[in-house]
Amino acid sequence: MVYLDNSATTKPYAEVSALIAEQEQKNFANASALYRSAVAAEEGILQVKYAIASVLHCTPDEILLTSGGTYSNNLAVLGAAEARKRMGNRIVLSMVEHPSVYACGAVLQERGFDVVYAAPTAEAFEEAINEKTIVVAAMLVNNEVGSILPIAQIARIIKRKKAPAHFHVDGVQAFCKIPCNVSTLKCDSFSISAHKLKGPKGIGALYLKKGVRVKNITVGGEQEKGIVPGTYNSPAAFGFAKAIQLYQKEDLGHLEQLRAHFLERAKKLPFVQINSSPEGVPYILNISCIGYLGENILHYLEEQEIYVSQGSACSSKKARSQSVLARLGMNEQSVMGALRISFGIDTTVEEIDALMDALEAVPQKIQKMYR
Repeated sequence: MVYLDNSATTKPYAEVSALIAEQEQKNFANASALYRSAVAAEEGILQVKYAIASVLHCTPDEILLTSGGTYSNNLAVLGAAEARKRMGNRIVLSMVEHPSVYACGAVLQERGFDVVYAAPTAEAFEEAINEKTIVVAAMLVNNEVGSILPIAQIARIIKRKKAPAHFHVDGVQAFCKIPCNVSTLKCDSFSISAHKLKGPKGIGALYLKKGVRVKNITVGGEQEKGIVPGTYNSPAAFGFAKAIQLYQKEDLGHLEQLRAHFLERAKKLPFVQINSSPEGVPYILNISCIGYLGENILHYLEEQEIYVSQGSACSSKKARSQSVLARLGMNEQSVMGALRISFGIDTTVEEIDALMDALEAVPQKIQKMYR
């Protein structure tokens, strides 16, 4: 199997899976209880908060554990809007956000907020942000094309415009892969998800800057200061902490080599268009097979046990036509022929060659949809 959809999820470390299984049997008590076995379960919560804080350069008490990136993003955007609605009514979201942020815009519009979607440039945010802006959201690394947004510049714009804005950064595709110092980024919140770095699914976190308030979006418990109520998944927390520890030891330099090798071979395929910027991260590449339907190529590759995607795994088929490429104004052939190839730390040059060999045969194997 050639797995090249690591932006959707990664295969957990064997050590992580083993640790979670052990903790489910050994420390299964509810971490919120007061007896000794509960304290042992709570150790996983403490471990992962310290591990995350060390990467983000913040304090452990600024970390809220959540069920994953989607919950973290929802909490930050919706929670901040409700907490600051007396200060203004404008919400500025980048137009390339993950669905868990982008869809918050529609929810907030229904609640009467003025929602603006800005192009992923400092100039666009400069124009969109005003003194009534109470939430700004921009992802650090885009999940579909791998571009890096100008986070520090956006933070300076917010300050210069004197906007009372909560600045949220979706860091799901960036955490442990590129520098994520929240003090440098000047953000109020930052979301992460364990399963993007060979950790377990169903657990993530939100950095919430000390002194910054968001209104909780669920109720029913006192966990995480009452902001994220519900029973802790302590076995997953142990696994999350272990994944961070192991991932930080990985050499990510070979991802640049994989990208370079892919691009060199892609030059020989006239129907392949590269949609990702050279300045983007090396582990996410978006291409379009011009003249072909991306979904047809995806299934053709699947028959050969080569796995890629068409974009965000959280988007429905209907939403493909409203993908990041479409929002960026790319033409129909580019949008409908798009594929996302995302490398992982286990990806090899031989796997890239297997993909490229398969793509070379596309003109003989796949019927053209566009001429």
